Amino acid sequence: MEKKESVLKAVSTVIKFVGVAFFCIFFVLIINHFYRIKEYATALSKNLNVAIFFDNNVRDNENVVKAIEATQLVSVREHVNASEAYAKAVKKNPILKDVSVPDDLKAMQAYVVVVPKSIPDEDFILKMRNSLEKISGIDEVVFDASAFEHYVKIENLKLFCQKISCIFVVLILILFILKVVSSFLKGGLKESAKNIFSYVIASAFGFFAVWIVQYSLVISGGAILCSIFFAAIIGIIMDNI
Repeated sequence: MEKKESVLKAVSTVIKFVGVAFFCIFFVLIINHFYRIKEYATALSKNLNVAIFFDNNVRDNENVVKAIEATQLVSVREHVNASEAYAKAVKKNPILKDVSVPDDLKAMQAYVVVVPKSIPDEDFILKMRNSLEKISGIDEVVFDASAFEHYVKIENLKLFCQKISCIFVVLILILFILKVVSSFLKGGLKESAKNIFSYVIASAFGFFAVWIVQYSLVISGGAILCSIFFAAIIGIIMDNI
């Protein structure tokens, strides 16, 4: 009978250790996915350029640039005057130099390339367009609306993941505190403390399992340690269950 109980206890311990390892694998993969979303959002943000073309009748482009900056919605990344715009066009398509006429330079529009000052939300495009339309001297505003909309969706997804993660972390910590209090009242706190190291080792094995199969990880070292730590906490919560 005692042998049977010891075998069942050993099996139960192994199952818990394997469970902790799988929890760590799960945490690492989920956090790694979040980091990929974060990297993707950063890459998309670099393409959120807006080209603002000036009216050819504008004599002082600097006043228009100052008015654009005053909206507090965008920052000017590049200012290109008419002659520079013509030079860029010729450089991109040299044949223009041979077929152009003197009035072509006058027809070229000066422009600025601007980027959002803060993370755009669903209303950013409307706010930006309304603000820029009020500025005298602007002829046309060109941007990729679909790129902005896609970026907003990715940012919303990232924010949703952050909220879910915070809720999960708080829930785990509450359960951990309740477990510690319960163990203290039952006099089993020392036994639980002894098992912490074993659960950390089991959790670390879960991470190494992901690393051994050469899964592409982009998470930081701190995120890996947190994954190991929280998986071990779950092991403590499941202790003596």
